[in-house]
Amino acid sequence: MTSDTMRAELKTRWFRPAALAILLIGLAFRLPEIGSRSLWIDELYSQWFASLSFVELWRDAPQYETHPPVYYTLLKAWSAVFGDNEAGLRSLSLVASLATIAAVAVSGRFIAPSSRLEAAGLVAALFVAVNAANIRDAQNVRPYALQTLLLTLAILAALALVERLARQTESAPRGDWIGPALMMGLTAGAALLFHNTSFFVAFGLWAGLAATLPLVPAGRRLMAFGVLTGAGVLALLVWAPYAPILFAQSKAFMNLAFWLTPKPRDLWSAWELVIGGNWPALCLAAALLLLGVIRLAQAAPRQAIVAGVTLVLPLYALLAVSFWVKPIYIQRLFDWMVPLALLVAAYGVVSLPGRLWIKAVLAALVIGLSVQKVVEDFERPIDDWKMIAQVIADNAEPGDVVIAAPAEGSVAVEYYARRHADFPPVVYAPGPYPQRGLDRTYMSNLGAPEIAPEDRAIVEAALRSHKRVWLVQVSISLYDPKSIIRSTIAGERSFVRYYGNSLAKVELFD
Repeated sequence: MTSDTMRAELKTRWFRPAALAILLIGLAFRLPEIGSRSLWIDELYSQWFASLSFVELWRDAPQYETHPPVYYTLLKAWSAVFGDNEAGLRSLSLVASLATIAAVAVSGRFIAPSSRLEAAGLVAALFVAVNAANIRDAQNVRPYALQTLLLTLAILAALALVERLARQTESAPRGDWIGPALMMGLTAGAALLFHNTSFFVAFGLWAGLAATLPLVPAGRRLMAFGVLTGAGVLALLVWAPYAPILFAQSKAFMNLAFWLTPKPRDLWSAWELVIGGNWPALCLAAALLLLGVIRLAQAAPRQAIVAGVTLVLPLYALLAVSFWVKPIYIQRLFDWMVPLALLVAAYGVVSLPGRLWIKAVLAALVIGLSVQKVVEDFERPIDDWKMIAQVIADNAEPGDVVIAAPAEGSVAVEYYARRHADFPPVVYAPGPYPQRGLDRTYMSNLGAPEIAPEDRAIVEAALRSHKRVWLVQVSISLYDPKSIIRSTIAGERSFVRYYGNSLAKVELFD
């Protein structure tokens, strides 16, 4: 047996245990507090939508909600099996995040036969396992973990596809491009159903694929163009049933007074997701990404083009829309970039000429900075609506009333209030979510309007029949900047104290 054969067998023997160990590391980082930490307001929105009937989800909800109903539909079915407590709801994202780690781990074997790619896949999987953005998504009842999984699969399929379309050797299996083409079309189409901004990613991915066509041998270029076009058509067919809903949502969305304000920091904040948000982490990420692209371009230029264009074009296309059309950029919309960016960075590490200890130090720096960001995220204050409900239930007296504003206050309060049999009655201003069709400014969706002076009557009626008031407010600077609700209560009752933090608080008036 030759030394090369022995090394190949050793790699094969250790690959599965290494991949399994990385998955266990990822699980260990994702389990803390997954079932104990309170749902925050966006997660409570997901739970609220998942509690609707299927008819309401697909007929009514798209008229005021800006996200596709596919995730909520899947969450509804999932929670029917695993429960609608915190752990049951979050477990869907947890499974998607672990599947993403597994996909990255085997990516090197899938994309092309290369020991360097295989090593990069394992190293990148370890980086993803301890990545703060991916861990956050794994513990969130939101569609981002599933979107990241689907787009990662689509990108990995594209990286494999460009390699197989360019092969001209007789030893290459005929039709070996069919699997990646189908996988890319199906997963990209499915991603379009989970978040509307996936369009930007699909645009960047196919633009990167198109840019590789000049590098395909002339005799196979027309076939390659046809395959890429066919995969794109497949993605559109998967997405097509949702198209009428998206067009209606887009029209309604343009009428929202969205709360976002474009900032210069937006130009680079998405790159903070790769390792961390401080400057050492950003500089290390930039250096490893640049190194990875250069080394990949030397070994596999087609894959380098697809990876580079997919990382850059969707981000700056969406930023262009955000700065010049409608502010829609939020950092978490680019969590899907993390696996691809870390795969490129990992390739830069494993392909770096020099001694092994240098590569080990670079990998340790990535892991160390990533873990530091994870710790910071776990220590950051959250919307603790569980605590708010517990405080009210523990300290309520007969005759108390809870006043929650604005409409999305019902989303924040109802889920945890129902756990307490002695929870006081709740009054919502201007009413429980969704409040549609009012002649007011709407903010994040068409079910949550601003507070208006006429809402004083709702508060005054509650004050006449109740002595103590628990005031719960959500995003008050956004929905009630003139403090209409609080000033009405303060004019009739004395402030006692508040519980919670600036993200989620309740005030008691007596």
